[in-house]
Amino acid sequence: MMESTQVNYRGRKTSRSRSEHRRRAILEAALRIVVAEGVRGVRHRAVAKEADVPLSATTYYFNDIHDLIADTFTLFAESAMTLVVDPIYEQAEQVLAEYVGVSLPEGEKQEFLAEKLSELLVLYIENEATEKRDHLLAEQAFMHECLRDPKLRKVAHSYFERMKDQMTRVCQQIGLNDPEIAGDLLMGAIFKIEFEALMLPPGMYDFRRARKTLGMLLRGLLAAPSPVANLSQGYSGSVRSYSE
Repeated sequence: MMESTQVNYRGRKTSRSRSEHRRRAILEAALRIVVAEGVRGVRHRAVAKEADVPLSATTYYFNDIHDLIADTFTLFAESAMTLVVDPIYEQAEQVLAEYVGVSLPEGEKQEFLAEKLSELLVLYIENEATEKRDHLLAEQAFMHECLRDPKLRKVAHSYFERMKDQMTRVCQQIGLNDPEIAGDLLMGAIFKIEFEALMLPPGMYDFRRARKTLGMLLRGLLAAPSPVANLSQGYSGSVRSYSE
């Protein structure tokens, strides 16, 4: 699997906690504007007003509006991975551990895993689309803006590579043939469902259909030829490597 690219903030570095607090307040204000108006709404004057700081503060910490937007996305990516994305993969590993201990014929075990994982992923997406909708709106806004702004592309690449790496690891632990491709397929399906859910008012999207979609995809991947043998050993070994 590819290692995630390390990204850094572009704006002026701070050495005092008060300065760092103001800098973060500016970035959080910019992120609120992204959610409400899109990336194009991020302007120095608008951000200063939202953060309740002098206009000179935004130009002091950030050379130009592109650096401010790039650092806003960096803050978003860090928070999203820690608070939203990483926890869902921790839950997925719990499902995998349960799967290893299930005493069922192989076909029924695969059905068990497809049902459990599709249920977990759809509950995550539904929570995002209803309770944490701002996260998805910001993600979509940055995803489209990185096509226009080269400074955003490295940050976006790191963010999406880390999500893909997490999914690839899950696919590897399941024992799927070609886990990187399987991870790409699952991530593509998840992004599609998230986008469709955002297109409708909260509570209107049919998440039962989404669960069927992901369940069918997982069943197809699990039934693919040349599965990795002896999942229990492979899973235990991977757990040891991450905990050591």
